[in-house]
Amino acid sequence: MIDQRISRHGQFHVDEIPSMLSAILEDSEWTSLIDSGCGDGSLLHALNERGLLERRAIYAVDVSRERLEIVHRINESLNCVIGSACNAPLADKSIDIFVSTQVIEHVPDDRAMVREMHRILSDNGIAYLSTVFKKPYGWYFYRNNGRWVLDPTHLREYTKDEELLDILDGEGFEVLENQKTLDGRPLMDAVLRRLGAGRSLYDNRFFRVLRRLRVPIPGYFNWEIACVKA
Repeated sequence: MIDQRISRHGQFHVDEIPSMLSAILEDSEWTSLIDSGCGDGSLLHALNERGLLERRAIYAVDVSRERLEIVHRINESLNCVIGSACNAPLADKSIDIFVSTQVIEHVPDDRAMVREMHRILSDNGIAYLSTVFKKPYGWYFYRNNGRWVLDPTHLREYTKDEELLDILDGEGFEVLENQKTLDGRPLMDAVLRRLGAGRSLYDNRFFRVLRRLRVPIPGYFNWEIACVKA
Protein backbone atom coordinates (compact mmCIF):
# COMPACT_ATOMS: atom_id res chain seq x y z
CA MET A 1 0.00 0.00 0.00
CA ILE A 2 2.80 2.43 0.89
CA ASP A 3 4.69 1.81 -2.35
CA GLN A 4 1.48 2.32 -4.38
CA ARG A 5 0.80 5.65 -2.68
CA ILE A 6 4.35 6.83 -3.23
CA SER A 7 4.03 5.97 -6.94
CA ARG A 8 0.84 8.02 -7.23
CA HIS A 9 2.44 11.10 -5.72
CA GLY A 10 5.52 10.78 -7.93
CA GLN A 11 8.69 12.83 -8.11
CA PHE A 12 9.91 15.33 -10.66
CA HIS A 13 13.39 16.02 -11.96
CA VAL A 14 15.30 18.98 -10.61
CA ASP A 15 18.75 20.43 -11.17
CA GLU A 16 19.71 20.89 -7.53
CA ILE A 17 22.25 18.78 -5.64
CA PRO A 18 22.24 19.24 -1.85
CA SER A 19 25.36 21.20 -0.88
CA MET A 20 26.41 18.60 1.70
CA LEU A 21 26.24 15.82 -0.86
CA SER A 22 27.96 17.95 -3.49
CA ALA A 23 30.89 18.49 -1.09
CA ILE A 24 31.12 14.75 -0.41
CA LEU A 25 31.25 13.92 -4.10
CA GLU A 26 33.83 16.59 -4.83
CA ASP A 27 36.11 15.87 -1.85
CA SER A 28 36.07 12.06 -1.91
CA GLU A 29 37.78 9.49 -4.08
CA TRP A 30 34.98 7.26 -5.34
CA THR A 31 34.12 5.06 -8.27
CA SER A 32 30.70 3.69 -7.29
CA LEU A 33 27.48 5.13 -5.89
CA ILE A 34 24.01 3.87 -5.03
CA ASP A 35 20.86 5.98 -4.92
CA SER A 36 18.74 3.79 -2.69
CA GLY A 37 15.03 4.38 -3.06
CA CYS A 38 15.74 6.54 -6.10
CA GLY A 39 12.10 7.01 -7.15
CA ASP A 40 11.88 8.65 -10.57
CA GLY A 41 15.54 9.65 -10.38
CA SER A 42 15.32 13.31 -9.45
CA LEU A 43 18.76 13.31 -7.81
CA LEU A 44 20.32 11.14 -10.50
CA HIS A 45 19.04 13.60 -13.09
CA ALA A 46 20.85 16.42 -11.29
CA LEU A 47 24.05 14.37 -10.98
CA ASN A 48 23.87 13.52 -14.67
CA GLU A 49 23.46 17.18 -15.59
CA ARG A 50 26.69 17.89 -13.67
CA GLY A 51 28.55 15.08 -15.43
CA LEU A 52 29.07 13.14 -12.21
CA LEU A 53 27.81 9.82 -13.57
CA GLU A 54 30.47 9.43 -16.23
CA ARG A 55 33.04 6.63 -15.93
CA ARG A 56 31.60 5.47 -12.62
CA ALA A 57 29.40 2.56 -11.53
CA ILE A 58 26.06 4.09 -10.56
CA TYR A 59 23.24 1.99 -9.13
CA ALA A 60 19.62 3.13 -9.01
CA VAL A 61 17.62 0.95 -6.62
CA ASP A 62 13.86 1.10 -6.19
CA VAL A 63 10.94 -1.24 -5.60
CA SER A 64 9.08 0.03 -8.66
CA ARG A 65 9.95 -1.30 -12.11
CA GLU A 66 7.98 1.53 -13.72
CA ARG A 67 10.03 4.14 -11.92
CA LEU A 68 13.28 2.45 -12.86
CA GLU A 69 12.25 2.57 -16.51
CA ILE A 70 11.98 6.35 -16.13
CA VAL A 71 15.36 6.47 -14.40
CA HIS A 72 17.04 4.48 -17.17
CA ARG A 73 16.09 7.17 -19.67
CA ILE A 74 18.23 9.67 -17.72
CA ASN A 75 21.39 7.84 -18.68
CA GLU A 76 21.53 4.38 -20.28
CA SER A 77 24.73 3.56 -18.38
CA LEU A 78 22.83 3.53 -15.08
CA ASN A 79 22.49 0.16 -13.40
CA CYS A 80 18.78 0.01 -12.50
CA VAL A 81 18.06 -2.64 -9.89
CA ILE A 82 14.77 -3.68 -8.33
CA GLY A 83 15.18 -3.82 -4.57
CA SER A 84 14.41 -2.01 -1.35
CA ALA A 85 16.47 0.26 0.87
CA CYS A 86 16.50 -2.56 3.43
CA ASN A 87 17.40 -5.33 0.98
CA ALA A 88 19.36 -4.36 -2.11
CA PRO A 89 20.74 -7.15 -4.36
CA LEU A 90 24.31 -5.84 -4.27
CA ALA A 91 27.47 -7.48 -2.95
CA ASP A 92 29.01 -6.72 0.43
CA LYS A 93 31.41 -3.75 0.46
CA SER A 94 30.69 -2.99 -3.20
CA ILE A 95 29.76 0.72 -3.01
CA ASP A 96 31.83 3.79 -2.11
CA ILE A 97 28.98 6.31 -1.69
CA PHE A 98 25.53 5.41 -0.36
CA VAL A 99 22.86 8.05 -0.99
CA SER A 100 19.28 7.99 0.22
CA THR A 101 17.07 11.07 0.18
CA GLN A 102 13.74 11.17 1.99
CA VAL A 103 13.43 7.38 2.17
CA ILE A 104 14.21 6.19 5.70
CA GLU A 105 10.99 7.71 7.04
CA HIS A 106 9.08 5.36 4.71
CA VAL A 107 10.69 1.99 5.47
CA PRO A 108 9.17 -0.42 8.01
CA ASP A 109 12.47 -0.78 9.93
CA ASP A 110 14.95 2.09 9.94
CA ARG A 111 17.58 0.04 11.75
CA ALA A 112 17.40 -2.63 9.04
CA MET A 113 18.03 0.07 6.44
CA VAL A 114 21.08 1.39 8.31
CA ARG A 115 22.37 -2.19 8.65
CA GLU A 116 21.99 -2.62 4.89
CA MET A 117 23.90 0.62 4.30
CA HIS A 118 26.76 -0.76 6.38
CA ARG A 119 26.78 -4.07 4.51
CA ILE A 120 26.89 -2.49 1.06
CA LEU A 121 29.45 0.23 1.78
CA SER A 122 33.14 -0.37 1.28
CA ASP A 123 35.50 0.18 4.20
CA ASN A 124 35.53 3.92 4.97
CA GLY A 125 32.63 4.38 2.57
CA ILE A 126 30.42 7.42 3.08
CA ALA A 127 26.65 7.58 3.44
CA TYR A 128 24.49 10.64 2.85
CA LEU A 129 20.97 10.57 4.27
CA SER A 130 18.20 13.11 4.31
CA THR A 131 14.93 12.73 6.15
CA VAL A 132 12.20 14.64 7.96
CA PHE A 133 12.68 16.17 11.40
CA LYS A 134 9.62 17.45 13.22
CA LYS A 135 9.52 19.97 16.05
CA PRO A 136 6.76 19.66 18.70
CA TYR A 137 4.83 22.49 17.03
CA GLY A 138 5.17 21.05 13.53
CA TRP A 139 1.91 20.45 11.66
CA TYR A 140 0.82 19.57 8.16
CA PHE A 141 -2.57 18.51 6.83
CA TYR A 142 -1.90 14.80 6.16
CA ARG A 143 -2.61 12.06 8.68
CA ASN A 144 -1.16 8.59 9.17
CA ASN A 145 -1.84 6.24 12.09
CA GLY A 146 -3.81 8.95 13.85
CA ARG A 147 -1.05 11.56 13.66
CA TRP A 148 -0.59 14.70 11.57
CA VAL A 149 2.33 14.13 9.21
CA LEU A 150 4.10 15.87 6.36
CA ASP A 151 3.34 13.01 3.98
CA PRO A 152 0.64 10.34 4.31
CA THR A 153 3.19 7.61 3.48
CA HIS A 154 5.54 8.48 6.36
CA LEU A 155 5.86 5.68 8.90
CA ARG A 156 7.95 7.89 11.18
CA GLU A 157 9.04 11.51 11.52
CA TYR A 158 12.04 11.98 13.78
CA THR A 159 11.54 14.36 16.69
CA LYS A 160 14.85 13.83 18.54
CA ASP A 161 18.38 13.54 17.17
CA GLU A 162 19.12 10.37 19.11
CA GLU A 163 16.25 8.52 17.44
CA LEU A 164 18.41 8.17 14.33
CA LEU A 165 21.93 9.05 15.48
CA ASP A 166 21.92 6.26 18.08
CA ILE A 167 21.01 3.76 15.35
CA LEU A 168 23.84 4.98 13.13
CA ASP A 169 26.31 4.73 16.00
CA GLY A 170 25.07 1.29 17.01
CA GLU A 171 25.40 -0.06 13.47
CA GLY A 172 28.98 1.09 12.97
CA PHE A 173 28.83 4.62 11.56
CA GLU A 174 30.61 7.79 12.62
CA VAL A 175 28.66 10.97 11.92
CA LEU A 176 30.70 13.55 10.02
CA GLU A 177 28.08 16.25 9.55
CA ASN A 178 24.55 16.81 10.78
CA GLN A 179 22.38 19.77 9.88
CA LYS A 180 18.75 20.80 9.65
CA THR A 181 17.16 23.42 7.43
CA LEU A 182 13.56 24.59 7.40
CA ASP A 183 11.59 22.39 5.03
CA GLY A 184 9.38 23.70 2.28
CA ARG A 185 7.40 22.51 -0.70
CA PRO A 186 7.45 23.96 -4.24
CA LEU A 187 4.30 26.04 -4.59
CA MET A 188 3.89 25.06 -8.24
CA ASP A 189 3.74 21.32 -7.46
CA ALA A 190 0.42 21.64 -5.66
CA VAL A 191 -1.00 23.73 -8.51
CA LEU A 192 0.27 21.59 -11.39
CA ARG A 193 -0.68 18.28 -9.80
CA ARG A 194 -4.22 19.48 -9.29
CA LEU A 195 -4.29 20.46 -12.96
CA GLY A 196 -3.15 16.98 -13.91
CA ALA A 197 0.06 18.28 -15.50
CA GLY A 198 2.24 15.73 -17.25
CA ARG A 199 5.97 15.23 -16.75
CA SER A 200 6.86 17.27 -19.84
CA LEU A 201 5.50 20.39 -18.19
CA TYR A 202 7.78 19.88 -15.20
CA ASP A 203 10.74 19.70 -17.57
CA ASN A 204 9.79 23.06 -19.07
CA ARG A 205 12.44 25.65 -18.18
CA PHE A 206 9.89 28.26 -17.13
CA PHE A 207 8.12 25.94 -14.70
CA ARG A 208 11.43 24.62 -13.40
CA VAL A 209 12.26 28.16 -12.34
CA LEU A 210 8.85 28.59 -10.70
CA ARG A 211 9.38 25.37 -8.73
CA ARG A 212 12.22 27.08 -6.89
CA LEU A 213 9.62 29.14 -5.06
CA ARG A 214 9.06 27.07 -1.94
CA VAL A 215 6.54 27.52 0.84
CA PRO A 216 8.16 26.93 4.26
CA ILE A 217 6.39 24.54 6.61
CA PRO A 218 6.74 25.71 10.23
CA GLY A 219 8.10 23.04 12.53
CA TYR A 220 9.34 20.76 9.76
CA PHE A 221 13.01 20.49 8.81
CA ASN A 222 15.04 18.71 6.16
CA TRP A 223 17.57 16.73 8.19
CA GLU A 224 20.83 15.88 6.40
CA ILE A 225 23.44 13.51 7.79
CA ALA A 226 26.81 12.50 6.37
CA CYS A 227 28.50 9.55 8.03
CA VAL A 228 31.43 7.22 7.40
CA LYS A 229 31.55 3.47 7.85
CA ALA A 230 33.76 2.99 10.89
